[in-house]
Amino acid sequence: MAYTPRRPVADLPFDAQDIMLRYSHSHPAVPFEFEDTLEVWPVEISRYHGEDDCPRCREDGTCEFFETGIPIGDMSLVRIRNYTKDPGWEAADSYTGDIEKVVSVCTEPEYAMTPGLHWSPEFQDMVEGVGDLLIMDRVRLNTEFRGFGIGALVAAEAIRRLSPGCAAVACEPAPIEGEFDDDEPRFAKAQARIAEVWESIGFRSFKDGIYLLDTSMQHPIDCRERWQRYFGR
Repeated sequence: MAYTPRRPVADLPFDAQDIMLRYSHSHPAVPFEFEDTLEVWPVEISRYHGEDDCPRCREDGTCEFFETGIPIGDMSLVRIRNYTKDPGWEAADSYTGDIEKVVSVCTEPEYAMTPGLHWSPEFQDMVEGVGDLLIMDRVRLNTEFRGFGIGALVAAEAIRRLSPGCAAVACEPAPIEGEFDDDEPRFAKAQARIAEVWESIGFRSFKDGIYLLDTSMQHPIDCRERWQRYFGR
């Protein structure tokens, strides 16, 4: 694991096994527009919070964190389904420019308006699997929980849960929008650091700032297991 967290696990103010992920996704029973192709998966990252942790929970069970846990961050992943009647690029473009860029880099532009995802030769040289494309759009942690490696831990776990049936997972390492916008050296340094984090869970640099994780390979599985061991599993 080339990436080394700057803060030790021992300084984490709770047990890493108390980190919980809550996934949500909704869609109409009869899809319209691009909902047969575009899936958005918000993921809440929270710290377990039960009766033993809170007098209010013990007294009346009305604590707002009793069921959901204490929020420590969130993620958003977007799945572009292949083999549908929609053009994959057009579905991505209907969501955000960031998602559109990822799909554009991975596919052949001349087939942008034809159904499905038509991988570029460069993509096919790098990825052996077949299927959909999962895009890790955002991973955000509250400031006080950054630097421990939690981002790598939860991203690897979310990918494990959401990537079956996907040829690859893609991302563009970058700080949260609005951070370091007026400080290019700090932005570049943060971007490089984030890239190291994603490399530690199996991503590899592709092109135009996009990174890919090949879901057919053993390497991402090994990376996830190393992070599980690092956090004491």
